[in-house]
Amino acid sequence: MRYFFRALKWILLTLLLIPVGGYLILLLVNLQDSEPSAQASAYLEQVNAEETALSQHLENNPYLYAFGFDVPKDDDPMAVGLKRYQALKQLGVLERPKKTVDEKFERPEWPITTCLKQEGYLDDCAALLAETETLRATLNDYTWLVERYRTLLSLGHWQDDTLFNMYSDLLPIQHLIAAQQLYLVDAYINGTDSTSLITAIDKDMQFWQQAAERINMLGNKFLAISALKQNMKLGELLVSQMRTEDKDTSLPSLWLAPTAGDVLSLERAKRGEWHFLTKMTQSYEAGEDASITAKVTEALLMPLLQQQDTANRYANFLTGEADIKPCPDDLSLSTLKEYAYNPMGKFILCSGISSFESYQATANKVESLRAELVTRLTTPAISAEMKTKASEEARDNSPE
Repeated sequence: MRYFFRALKWILLTLLLIPVGGYLILLLVNLQDSEPSAQASAYLEQVNAEETALSQHLENNPYLYAFGFDVPKDDDPMAVGLKRYQALKQLGVLERPKKTVDEKFERPEWPITTCLKQEGYLDDCAALLAETETLRATLNDYTWLVERYRTLLSLGHWQDDTLFNMYSDLLPIQHLIAAQQLYLVDAYINGTDSTSLITAIDKDMQFWQQAAERINMLGNKFLAISALKQNMKLGELLVSQMRTEDKDTSLPSLWLAPTAGDVLSLERAKRGEWHFLTKMTQSYEAGEDASITAKVTEALLMPLLQQQDTANRYANFLTGEADIKPCPDDLSLSTLKEYAYNPMGKFILCSGISSFESYQATANKVESLRAELVTRLTTPAISAEMKTKASEEARDNSPE
């Protein structure tokens, strides 16, 4: 019996020492973090430059104006946008902001919004544009909002940064789209001629293209892309209707030109996502109100997270220099070797990072939509020209 208890003692000691010894070995392996890679250093330099540029451009900045765009009629969007940004700036990347109730203007309830959602919106909305009394009434009620949107379009270059946290508010896109619709329909109904409409469409398109080029937050990037799509969708309706009245109506110049690569590129958004992840890994802590288990777990696992190595790996992934493999589902020797250094950082990347391919494919659809739009609007004119030419040739070749 004595030999049995002695054997049991050594078995228990061995079972205890294996995980403890393994953990101590991991601690030794993870004593030192990596040096910043060239790409991570470049990202950080660009992030700092963006933050400095915004701090020097707090006036007449369309980003701040758009950030506060949804405020009621008598409030100043620029002042409110700046206030919201400064409140956000005080928060840590994982800190939840205090709950506030911001009053917003009520978006117009008019038939344009409804008919644009229909599959056959070109025909459904055409009847509305033929009888403009209801639309004019809404435009008269929201003259101030059309002017607010004109002010937004007239401001200088867009400048934001990558300073956002997990609970950041996105741009109030629904209120911006509502104002965009009013602005374009107003140019159609109250403009002096077809040139007024084409100019308005071009100006709106130019603004959202420039915003999309300079936005650093992935969510806001796709809100700008939504505004570009809305410009083409509503614009096609208005141009088509205008052509029934003025056959010489031209197309907006920005519709005719291919969409610039920077408008669709996600490089700035990738850099913003990189900065968010690096700030998140630097800021994580269980907190004073956490349970003892959570605090012990944090104390054991945080030494196994190498922040700079994680940032370096993510930068390489975003630039296409490396692929993030799926998380392992076994504990083979090769897996243990691969995950010995910075195991927590590698698990964060393999479990919480998604590919940008689907995002990029969505952004690229803007160009295909533009090309299809131009084809639809130019094909009838080309067909008519070919029909006229064919008639003239037939007349010339016919016997006298």
